[in-house]
Formats: sequence, C-alpha cells, structure tokens
Amino acid sequence: MQTMYGKSGEEWISTVEELMVILEERLCLTYGEPFSLSYNFVIPVRMDHERDAVLKIGYPNNDFSNEFHALQDFQGRGMVEVLDFNKEEGWILLDRLSPGISLHSVEDEEEVLQVFAHVAHRLWHKPVSHHPYPTVHSWSKGIGRLRERFNGGSGPIPADLVLQAENLFPELLSTSTDFFLLHGDLHHGNILFSKSSGWTAIDPKGLIGEREYDCIQFTLNEWSKWDVPIELLRYRIKTMASLLSLSYERLIRYGFCHSVLSACWSVEDGMDGWETGVSVARLFEELENELD
Repeated sequence: MQTMYGKSGEEWISTVEELMVILEERLCLTYGEPFSLSYNFVIPVRMDHERDAVLKIGYPNNDFSNEFHALQDFQGRGMVEVLDFNKEEGWILLDRLSPGISLHSVEDEEEVLQVFAHVAHRLWHKPVSHHPYPTVHSWSKGIGRLRERFNGGSGPIPADLVLQAENLFPELLSTSTDFFLLHGDLHHGNILFSKSSGWTAIDPKGLIGEREYDCIQFTLNEWSKWDVPIELLRYRIKTMASLLSLSYERLIRYGFCHSVLSACWSVEDGMDGWETGVSVARLFEELENELD
C-alpha cells in the first residue's frame, strides 16, 4: 500500500490501525491474522465469540466505493452476505464462507463451467441503483493510456494486438444493446464454496456492460493446464455460450479485447502479468479467425 500510494498510503495504514481498535470494542470483534492482499485490508474476525466473519477496510478511492455498492446491489443473488457496514468510515463486515475453498480446487472442467454459469446467472441483473458504476466503455480507455505512456507506441505489447483491439472495441461497444450490472472480476479465485450457501461470489468490482464481457476474466485463469490451450478456450467459450444463452461471436471478440486490455493494465501497474494477456489474446485471435 505504501509502494502504491506513497504518503497517502502510510496515512491510510495509520487510520486502519485506529479504526480496528474502535471496531474491536464497538462490534465485539476478535481478530485473526490478516489476509495477504494488496489493495485493501482484510482480516478474519469472530463476532461476539459466536459468528465468523471477515472485516474489509478499503482504501478510500473509486474502486472501493464501487465494490461497496456492488456488494449491496448483488445481495440475495449469490454474493457473499453483508453483515454490517459504514460507508463513511470505509469498512464492510462480511459473512465468512466456510470452508471457503475456491473454484481452483475443482479439476473437472465441465463441473467448473457449470458452477461458473450458475453463479453468473444468479448475479447478473439490470442496474437498479443510481451509483455511477464504471462501464466497459470507460474500462476500454486503458488501451489509450498505454499509447500515451509510450508516446503513441505499444511498449512491450505487440503493436498488431493493440491496433486490433483499438478497432474492435469501438465496434463491439457501438453494437451493445443489453446492459447488466456485472461482477467485473468473476474468476476461479472469486468463487468460493460455502456449506450453508453453496458456491458464492466475492470481491465484485461492479461494472455495467454486456453479459459476455463478464465471462472473459475467467478465461485468463487456468488456461495453460491443457496440452493444447486453444482447445480449452474453444470448449470454454462454446460451453458458456450454451449454458448462459450468450453470443459465441461476441464472447470471442470481447475475449480478445479484454485480454489486450488486461495486458495494458499490467504494464500500467508495473506488473509482469502482461504476458498472460498477450498469450490469451493470441488464442482468441485464432478463434476469431475461425469465425470468418
């Protein structure tokens, strides 16, 4: 946090420490060991010596505000339960999912996709709140920021991929017709199993766009475990299209664009993960060529 936000990050850490003391007494919390996360402070707690929960204290920015609202807008739709919150103080108390194993633990790909489809179908709904969630269109501007960063170039990302995404994204966005509130980061690690509520989503970003777009982050995970990754990606896209009544073509095209965008974000954040985005974009490129 200090590395990412500098002095303001240091000040926030001090605020978190003070808030934990206050909440410990106010909510009768017993703290466990914090989870290792970069963007927010998350710690398991026990309430009144009776119920296990998770306290999430967010860094005060738009991302946490979006998550704060998304958690509430998704309530009753397969999202982890919100037990208590205080927006002004910047914290949310969530039910602790037990045993809390992620979808990474399931090896059978057919079962994984069925779980994903079940969770996604429960989550997606027409926007009902007035919160100004980001849109797929606003996210797509990350490619333009890459151009600015490299004075019109594309940095480490292959120029042909960036150019294709710049052309394809506007085409998809201009033909979008059905907008939903999406999770925004619905991958294996954000779908956990609970004995009481089954497979449940956590950590929503909150995003407005077409449903096809919300399937793509999932495809960036666990894709290299097959000997021929293109076969896995083709199977995933066809199965998602079938189970969720989505457009196979738009899944592929959004997949290509988001993979490039994901690579751009990694470069922007100074991370090494851009290679994964490039690799998956090449796979989506192959699938797109099959459409012709």
